[in-house]
Amino acid sequence: MDTKKYISLVAALLFLEISSPVEACSCLPFVLQNSVCNANAVLQGKFLEPSQKPGSSPTDVEKGYKVHIDKVLKGNQTLISVTFIKSMSGTSCEYHHDRSGFNVEYLFTASDNNGDLTVSSCSYIKRWSEMSSKEILGVEGAYLKGCNCKVVPCSSQPCSSEPRTCTLEQYEGGDGENQRKNQVCVPSKGPRCIWKTIE
Repeated sequence: MDTKKYISLVAALLFLEISSPVEACSCLPFVLQNSVCNANAVLQGKFLEPSQKPGSSPTDVEKGYKVHIDKVLKGNQTLISVTFIKSMSGTSCEYHHDRSGFNVEYLFTASDNNGDLTVSSCSYIKRWSEMSSKEILGVEGAYLKGCNCKVVPCSSQPCSSEPRTCTLEQYEGGDGENQRKNQVCVPSKGPRCIWKTIE
């Protein structure tokens, strides 16, 4: 092979290797009811500051945040005493808490592994003050009544109508905002699920 062609080929391969995108974190659409149903821990509390603790080996360090849990909305009630939560540091799904959001009340979903909590960029995390009164009733119990159903976002019509689903109407003229903030998707007759206003 010609030397110039060989060098060009090697350079092209190196460029492709360097420019290959890092695998992104893949999350499901952020729908509060789905997030509450899918998580094994739903919590109300505060992120206090970045922190770390020893990992499984002497050279290992687990990064995350000091937290104060005010209420366990779903999960083992012993989680109320947890003071550290891992953030999947060093992965594409690492969670970075808003610097202006320390010591502020949040709702957040987490993964609980025998009292070892983890949040990621796929966790549902929202300031408590930004939640509607119906959303608060939802996380306090109403959403759990709809865990046999699934909310499916739809941004353009026609939307699919699979069994045991409710369509979240995100298209222009749809009722998506009201559905998100005020309603719960619950089982109806047969394999159907329907939207109902949270009471």
